[in-house]
Amino acid sequence: MTGPQVRENKLNSIIRACRIIVKMNQANPEMRKSEAMYYQMLANYYTRLLNASKDGDFVAAHTVFFPAEILYAMDIVPMHTETTTWMIALFTGDSADMLAAGAELGLASEICSPHRGLAGAFAMGALPRPDAMLWSNLVCDNTAKSGELLMEINNCPGFFIDHPFQNSEDEEKYLVGELNDMVHFLEEKSGRKMNWDQLAGIVAQMDRQIKLLREISELRKAVPTPFNPQGFLQLLTVDYLFPGLPEATVYLETLRDELAEKVKSGKGAVSPERFRLMSLFIPPMYLIGFLEKISQEYGAVSVTEPFFTYWGDGELDPAKPLESVAKKSYMIPEMRMYGPLDERALEGITDCAEQYKVDGAIYYADVGCRHTCATIKLFKDVLNRQDVPVLTLDCDVVDPTITSEEDVREKLEQFFELLEDRQ
Repeated sequence: MTGPQVRENKLNSIIRACRIIVKMNQANPEMRKSEAMYYQMLANYYTRLLNASKDGDFVAAHTVFFPAEILYAMDIVPMHTETTTWMIALFTGDSADMLAAGAELGLASEICSPHRGLAGAFAMGALPRPDAMLWSNLVCDNTAKSGELLMEINNCPGFFIDHPFQNSEDEEKYLVGELNDMVHFLEEKSGRKMNWDQLAGIVAQMDRQIKLLREISELRKAVPTPFNPQGFLQLLTVDYLFPGLPEATVYLETLRDELAEKVKSGKGAVSPERFRLMSLFIPPMYLIGFLEKISQEYGAVSVTEPFFTYWGDGELDPAKPLESVAKKSYMIPEMRMYGPLDERALEGITDCAEQYKVDGAIYYADVGCRHTCATIKLFKDVLNRQDVPVLTLDCDVVDPTITSEEDVREKLEQFFELLEDRQ
């Protein structure tokens, strides 16, 4: 059950799909150049991971919102665990075997499916075994607990970062201490020393990337908006997988220029643009192609995502690389959902609804995410006070048994009819 054929098939499915998309985009002059660049980065990321063992590389698996930039500075191969599960669901449309393997481990269906899928994938050998497991408490209890289980399954050492809830000088110092301890842990386990000059360069690139993400967000305010309906998932992945890498900076610069040209010429991502939407949380990965299609069909496009693309204020200082890594963790959009819910989240939603001229919001209520589902009424009430209707879609990021394409189409069509009646 743990043979190499199973492992290669899972990662190769991602690599193969990305390479096909790259070739198709390169052959079509009407496609955005940045699109091919994005999928080439994905293919390179998973190719390096697939070949890590034979190349003698040290692999560190890490959960979401983890500072992968530290791994790049140490020439350690990162494996973003949740995103890898998402990509398998996206490019294969099938995560049933991994979820079943997770169930065999005793993981209940109420647990976040990416984490159930992760455990199952490692248990069945669908992903290469890491040399170390890294995780933190950002942003949920599923993440905080899954690291221990994955460390046990893979029989590898691990390190947990205790990220403080609040952002104060003392808490940032504490977090820097946690990061410094992790660097020492990785140096001991991998035999590789931290390259502080390289980390400083990565921090400089990250600062540039955050500025570009903000510029792209500004361009998306245009009417019609220039970015494709589910394009925000690319922005999310770039920060998750490629923080501080030069190729990610080039991708974002290229995308920004492409969107700026579309805004200048008055061209939108959908024609005609009828409904400007706010997306709350992650849509089902196995339905992304369908969601793009129906969005084009009805002229609906996601223009803002408060918890994915609405970055906090601040700049990073390459002269203080570790402090900047800590600071960045407080700037990420998802930080608004970390710790006791406060005005960070509510103000972010209201600001985005106003600035992006939102007609309606789609709330992807992942049934295994307690963070997401706990805030449904609160966020809907906030948006309703701004006269923004909200569609709540019960779904799952990777498990297709929760909801079907037919169910989602029916609910979306009803919602679009409601929005049309209001115009």
